[in-house]
Amino acid sequence: MNLPSKTTMTATILVIGLASLPALATEADLDNDGVPNVAEPLLFTDPLMADTDGDGVGDLEDQDPVFAENPIATAGPAAPFTIGEALVEDNFDYALNRDAPDHLELQILNPGATDLTGFSIYYTITDLDVGTTEGYFRSLEGFTVSAAGEARIHLDDAEADGHFRANPNSSYAVSEAAKLVTVMVSAEGFAPVTVEINKDAGGAEAAD
Repeated sequence: MNLPSKTTMTATILVIGLASLPALATEADLDNDGVPNVAEPLLFTDPLMADTDGDGVGDLEDQDPVFAENPIATAGPAAPFTIGEALVEDNFDYALNRDAPDHLELQILNPGATDLTGFSIYYTITDLDVGTTEGYFRSLEGFTVSAAGEARIHLDDAEADGHFRANPNSSYAVSEAAKLVTVMVSAEGFAPVTVEINKDAGGAEAAD
């Protein structure tokens, strides 16, 4: 989480101990990362992603499994897209025409004459009460923004097109502190676009 703590160190030692138990390591590790499901919340990691932060290092071997350094290059020609809405709360599901649970949601606008692909995203979540920061990288495979169109990136449970996996044990989901979410979106070959969003205090599923 960027800032080591006694709690994190203790959790890591406990996780290593749990992972050494054959029954737990083989029967209750859905993502096969060596961290038993029961231990994932102790490290604030995702039980369905072997590399929670997307930095290329598996959770068990990662010194900080919920903080990836930003791999996105900042140089390049200006991005041919813009970010419209940037939401972390009070979301709305346009497909179902109803309110949606709080999550990171970005509207990507493409005013050009060519479809855009090759997107990736890097975002950080800073807990404004304790100052810890998490960092996640995702390659947005299959995400396309049509020419003269728009599309939405959703970081949640990844169960529909345009939706990508978010860590259910992140501070966003488990802490009611106010958050600062900083997001960098990139299309391959172009400079990225960055936006900052404040999330009010309150649980991810509770009214803020």
